[in-house]
Amino acid sequence: MFNLHEQLISLQEGEPKIHTSFTFDGVDSTVAKRTLNELTDKLVVNGENINHDATFDKLMCFTRDVAAMDPKLVARGLDMLVTGFENQIKQVATTLSTPGYDPTRHAEALDRYAFLFQWAIERGESTASQSRTAQQTKSRKRRGNAGGPSDGSGASTVAEVVPGWKGKLLDLYVHVQQLMQLPLGRVWNSVPERDTFIGVFMRLAHKAMENPAYAKDGDFQAALFSTLCVWLQNYNGLYSLVTMITQNLQHYEHLCEAMAQLVHLAYDSYGGTQLADEVLRDIAAKSFSSVHDKSGPKNTARFLVRLSQLAPKALLRQMGLLIRHLDSEAHIMRSAMSDVIGHLMLYLAAQEEQTEITKNQIGEYFDIIEQRFQDAHYLVRAKVLQVCQFVCSGPAKFPKRRPKLVGLIVGRLEDKATNVRKHAIRALSVMLETHPFSLDGAELRVERLEASLEKITDELAQMTAQTAKQSAKVSKADAAEAIESADEDEKDEDEEDEGDDEEKDDDATATGEDAQENGPDFDNAGLSPETAAKAMHLQFQQRYYRDALYFVYQLQEAQPILLQLLGSTNKGEVMEAMDYFVSAVRFRVDGAQEGIRRMSHLVWTSSTSATDGSSEETRGVRSKLLDSYMQLYLTPSDRLSVSENTSRITRNLISLTFGATLAELTSLEELIRTLMSEDKIGALVIDKLRSVYAYTKKQLPQAQRRGAIIILGMLAQASRAIVTDDIDMYLRIGLGAYGHEDLVLAKYTCMILQCLGSSRIKRPGQAPGQEEEIKRLPMTNPIFDGLQRILEEPRRDPEWFPAAEQALNAIYALGEKPDALAARIVRNQAKLVQGLLSKKHDDDSMDVDTNETMPVASLVDPWDLTRLLFVVGHIAIKEIVLLESVEAELKRRKSDEQPQRKKRASQGAKKKGRKSADAMQVDSDSDDGDDELNQIAGTTEDEIGDIVSAIRERELLFGSKSVLALFAPLLVHVCHNLSKFGDKLLAVHATAALAKFMCISSSFCETNLPLLLALLQRAKSPAIRSNVAIALGDITVCFNNLIGENVHYLYGPLHDTDSRVKKTTLMVLTHLILNGMVKVKGQLGEMAKCLEDRDPRVADMARLFFSELSTKDNAVYNNLPDIISSLSMGTNAVNEESFARIMKFLFDFIKEKDRQTDNVVEKLCQRFRNTTDERQCRDIAFCMALLPFKSERSVRRLMDGMPCYQNKLADNVVYKQFVDIAHKARTQGAQKQETKTLLDEYETKLKEARAKATGEDDEQLLGVDNGDAQIQSQVSQDSDDEEMA
Repeated sequence: MFNLHEQLISLQEGEPKIHTSFTFDGVDSTVAKRTLNELTDKLVVNGENINHDATFDKLMCFTRDVAAMDPKLVARGLDMLVTGFENQIKQVATTLSTPGYDPTRHAEALDRYAFLFQWAIERGESTASQSRTAQQTKSRKRRGNAGGPSDGSGASTVAEVVPGWKGKLLDLYVHVQQLMQLPLGRVWNSVPERDTFIGVFMRLAHKAMENPAYAKDGDFQAALFSTLCVWLQNYNGLYSLVTMITQNLQHYEHLCEAMAQLVHLAYDSYGGTQLADEVLRDIAAKSFSSVHDKSGPKNTARFLVRLSQLAPKALLRQMGLLIRHLDSEAHIMRSAMSDVIGHLMLYLAAQEEQTEITKNQIGEYFDIIEQRFQDAHYLVRAKVLQVCQFVCSGPAKFPKRRPKLVGLIVGRLEDKATNVRKHAIRALSVMLETHPFSLDGAELRVERLEASLEKITDELAQMTAQTAKQSAKVSKADAAEAIESADEDEKDEDEEDEGDDEEKDDDATATGEDAQENGPDFDNAGLSPETAAKAMHLQFQQRYYRDALYFVYQLQEAQPILLQLLGSTNKGEVMEAMDYFVSAVRFRVDGAQEGIRRMSHLVWTSSTSATDGSSEETRGVRSKLLDSYMQLYLTPSDRLSVSENTSRITRNLISLTFGATLAELTSLEELIRTLMSEDKIGALVIDKLRSVYAYTKKQLPQAQRRGAIIILGMLAQASRAIVTDDIDMYLRIGLGAYGHEDLVLAKYTCMILQCLGSSRIKRPGQAPGQEEEIKRLPMTNPIFDGLQRILEEPRRDPEWFPAAEQALNAIYALGEKPDALAARIVRNQAKLVQGLLSKKHDDDSMDVDTNETMPVASLVDPWDLTRLLFVVGHIAIKEIVLLESVEAELKRRKSDEQPQRKKRASQGAKKKGRKSADAMQVDSDSDDGDDELNQIAGTTEDEIGDIVSAIRERELLFGSKSVLALFAPLLVHVCHNLSKFGDKLLAVHATAALAKFMCISSSFCETNLPLLLALLQRAKSPAIRSNVAIALGDITVCFNNLIGENVHYLYGPLHDTDSRVKKTTLMVLTHLILNGMVKVKGQLGEMAKCLEDRDPRVADMARLFFSELSTKDNAVYNNLPDIISSLSMGTNAVNEESFARIMKFLFDFIKEKDRQTDNVVEKLCQRFRNTTDERQCRDIAFCMALLPFKSERSVRRLMDGMPCYQNKLADNVVYKQFVDIAHKARTQGAQKQETKTLLDEYETKLKEARAKATGEDDEQLLGVDNGDAQIQSQVSQDSDDEEMA
């Protein structure tokens, strides 16, 4: 008699006894096949044949040798067992359904099948598991060496080794499920025997679930879970199944969501309410720690979240117990509970019957979510924001809870964790996109909402007043009837009643007044149904518009923060902020357009500086920017025709220029150029822009015509054909009558004409070196007549100066001989100044008679003189640019001629029979053009450069025939006597012109540099000081040796009282220092002071400067001593709080380099020896406390330097800093024993030195009162917030 229980015990203890010597291990494949065929024939004919001892012994041999057999034979054998088991189940079903048959006769055969399956599957899965474990170990080693990801799955699972293994297991559990649905209690005589049989397959199910390959198979998982649910339903498998689920959650990460599906299946289809309750109670009773147990909380959290999505009703029953995990030490559990609560709220809100209990539950859950906004861990706060996103994206809008949620979300925009800020922006975008205020087209314009609210409030006020009057009339009529019918003895009482009625009238009036402000909730009694319904409708509308306005005000409160986040270093935040502003513009939120303008600056985001994979994010930012602008302004609408879409897109593009600053227009130009180069803007839009620009039939607003030419100029940067196709139009409009009426229009027309003069234009798709050569235009071209008319425009308009600047730029960019036209323009301007020129010059070139002089007479009109000085100043700069372009062209031609010369020389040498004189004559004839060029510019590039430099140095300002030379004395005279002229505009432009002249010649610059420095120090106008600061930067680039001795003047404007001057100076110094044009010699302290400037723009620019400087050859580290001295000593020293913030920022750039840290420790210790000032001692100690002290070498240098600072330990703040240093060094992770011993010794010496310095006992050392001391170090308190801004 076969006893399954005993056989299972023997299987656990070792191999069961087999009464045959046959083995499949090592046997010939023919014998093995024949044996399997014989066994298959027996089992297929009748499943009861397994009870034959000989057959069963051979089957046991098969299960024993599974691991050693050929996989194909194993597949055949497994198929044999499953088929025989299926036949046996059919026989059992037939017996149970036929009266008079004894079903217990099938028990032994079923037990034998169960035993064979247990042995075969356990052997096969164990072998595969061992292989899989070894393979995973190798994969982890490879992943650790390569640093790349790996799926971690084993290569030799059972499903891969044995063909059809998983399919046969699936068939097996389908049959087991069919068997368990039969009344198995009639098959076995006792419950333990039946449970032993069922337990075999439940253990195998547990074993199969350990394999991730099975868990990922939907069909296999469904069959397995259905079997388990039938076991639960029919055979009291509750507690065993609970144990199985909890163990799987504890040990197997891939089963977390699968176990949730199992519980959901049991709960939903098999009445497994008790299973869900027991599992959830077990989870509620556990305590999770984020330190000692990492897989447990993570797996349980995933289980709860998935179950809340599948079976929220099951979780609701146990939320009273599970809610304790909101206070769990493991942040993963707190995050999961927040997620669970979010899904429960969605479930409750979706119920058709919203009872008071349901509403209260939703309210309580909202209270919990709102509390979790203050969680200590940033991941929990981020999860709460995600919960808000999907909760508010559901069908229910929760209008009463939204205002507080939005306020909390806005508060998280300033969270110190970037992950939280990113999800806060996304949550705010979701709140905006799902807002419940859908009336009026869902637009959120404040003006429109306020107008609607005011209108409704007025209607309610009128209705309230009418209702009050009607109530008063009714009350008086009732009172009169009462008086007539009452007795005379009751007169006094009637009078008192009348007094009460008057009080009621007063109350009604007061109610009407309140209604004008707060919207009355008046009684509908006495009103007609129509009036009452209208009043209620108006009240609802009033509440609607109030809530809408409050929501818009919350959004406007958040928008300044979002504008700052557009400049975040975290690209995820930037892209989320971009999405928000796109949505805000779509809903017409006031102020959102400013965000779209700021977004345009992101077009300059460069991927070349991105590291560690961030280049993909950088490209994502730029791509999202282009997509955002396409979505908002360039995407056609399906509801409009082609012409209507063209007009709409044109209006959108022109509107981008309205009110835009120069920086915004510059960024917009690059953005439009990029879109044009990618063919995102069609020809119809360009034609429409041209028609707007050239429209003359009716009066057109200036802003529209200006916008059209601005956009056309931006498009011309990518396609020169936009200009060349219709040059006459630009001359007729921009340089014609319209341009003379609107100088801004003329300015942008000059700018678009400059696109014709690019020396080389590279078309999209062209290979390098195939650029199109652009020829300069002859001076007789009509373009130059129009440009000259703009320059000689007599109207007194400040816009003339930028228009004149662009006109000169166009002349020098397009003309063959721009200096000739420039000389003629200067002469005409000079004629306007009375007495300025003693006689007229008729020469049309830039050279005039050297004997002619220009006496300076009294000025008649400062405006004309200002125009003259502006023109000659800008011409001076353009002459420099022209010389540089000539030099570059000469060098290019020289380099192009050298290969040709060598080729001709080699060809001439190879020719035989030719006389050398003839050869020389041929070369001479062929090189006539080169000789002429050599006579002008020399034979080498260095000679070309020297000749051009000599022309610039000696001819432009000191040449005998130079027009600029005539105006230089006038310019110097005006700048020396600015106060006498008394004109602010003249002072600004004269100073700028002087600076431009100084960039030409070093001798002229050296002579007039004292004048320029005097203007920097004494000028009252911030514009003049800013211009001089820029000029000093330009002079540094041109003549670096002149500024070397006066470099301190470059830093002087950093202390200017005007923030614009400081910002300009900081920009100039940033450019000079980062590009290596100025050597830093102790002046970085002045730059560091800007980190604490009151103007946030100056402070932000200073932070950017030091961030960039830190990447260049240890510049911050090398200048750190000078920075400390500048900030801590002298009359311009900053206060201690500012010093602490500045140094904390700067020390972040050297903390990661141990060698630098060690050297800084040594240098700072030496500084103690050289100072006696208490303030400096505190500052030095604070700087030392900022260092990490991670290595033993740093601690040793700190100890070696103790003689330098031991006498300074009497100061409480200094001593506190060194105590913090020792504590920090001890808590820097795992330390070596030598380091710990060294720290113990250091702390002992520190206490002794403190006692010696103060004369106190050791017990009093740490008891110092730091209440009045300015303790500057602060230990970071939130270790969980790892992602900092």
